Amino acid sequence: MHEDVQRYLDGELTIEELPDQLRGKAAAWEALLDDVRMTAASGAPAWLEPRVLKAVEVASVPAWRRGVRWLMQPRTIRVAPAPAFAALAVLALAIALPWTVGPSASPGDDTVYVQLFLEAPSASSVAIAGDFNSWAPLELEDMDGDGVWSARLAVSPGVYEYMFVLDGSRWVTDPHAERYSDDGFGNRNAVLAILPEGSRT
Repeated sequence: MHEDVQRYLDGELTIEELPDQLRGKAAAWEALLDDVRMTAASGAPAWLEPRVLKAVEVASVPAWRRGVRWLMQPRTIRVAPAPAFAALAVLALAIALPWTVGPSASPGDDTVYVQLFLEAPSASSVAIAGDFNSWAPLELEDMDGDGVWSARLAVSPGVYEYMFVLDGSRWVTDPHAERYSDDGFGNRNAVLAILPEGSRT
């Protein structure tokens, strides 16, 4: 803006005191300022009132309700691939860890861990039941899908009888057991003998 036009708008010069080439610019600036004055006199902009009312409404809602609303509102979460894969690997490892039955180990007890397995590629599920878990079938895992099902059991020293249960109904004797015992129903239970750690040679 020309200095003389600014002085005119500030009331230091009259329109007649301006050079002819500045009078048009001064008139245009005067019209623009009149527009602004009229808008201000008519009140706040139309968008301002709803925004103020919304802010007042939010402030009047209790903090706990705002927290619940924030938690329930759907959001898009972006996850970098590397941390996502790392989290999935940890989760898969936790799921793939062998099931443990019997008493949990604690310092000073005689708990022994035994790995049992059965080759059953055609089975859709394999469980193990025996004296060590009150004959309640415990699901085995086939972690790599090669048809070899296994479980790691935590048992106290003693002699236990057990069998595998295929597909929830077919009872199968462990072919790798060192000993067997008749179950009284025409089948043979596998026998697992666990010695205390100190007694092994």
